[in-house]
Amino acid sequence: MVRPANRKKQNGLQVTDNFRQRLAAAYEVWGASAGTTPARFFELMDEAIEFHSVLEREFPRDPLSGPFNGRTAVIGYWSAIAESWELLSSKTDALVGDEDRVVWVGRVRWRHRRTLREFQSTKVDVWSVWQDRAIRYFEMFDSAGYARATGQLEPAISQ
Repeated sequence: MVRPANRKKQNGLQVTDNFRQRLAAAYEVWGASAGTTPARFFELMDEAIEFHSVLEREFPRDPLSGPFNGRTAVIGYWSAIAESWELLSSKTDALVGDEDRVVWVGRVRWRHRRTLREFQSTKVDVWSVWQDRAIRYFEMFDSAGYARATGQLEPAISQ
C-alpha cells in the first residue's frame, strides 16, 4: 500500500524551495555588484537571526568573527565587510535545500583593503529556515587564508 506524502514535510519543502530561489537571486545580485548590495539577504532574515562564522573559534577578536545576533547586528557585519574587503569575484557552484536547511556552495575571491592581499576560497553557507525566514546562518571558508590576507598570520616563505 502506498501512503500519501507527509503533508508537513511537503509544505516545508515548498517553503525551502521558495527560500532557495530567493536566496539564489540574492547571491546573484550580490556577486554581480561586487558585494555592494546585500539588501536581498536582509529581506530573507528573521529579526532574531543568529549569524555565525568559522572565525568565531580561531579569531574571536576579529571584527568579522561573530556571533552576530539579530538583523541589526548582521547589517553591521556586512558594513564591516564592505569597509575591510573588496569582493573580486563570487561564483555559485551549488545551492541545495532539504526541509529546513539551504546550503550555498561557491567560490569567492577578495582583496583586503588595508593589506591589499588577496584571498581566494571555497565557501559554504548554511541557512536554517523557519516560516520562510532565515533564523540561523553559518559560514565556512579557509580561515588560514583569511588570516594571511588580513595580516593576522604571515604568509609562508617560499624557498
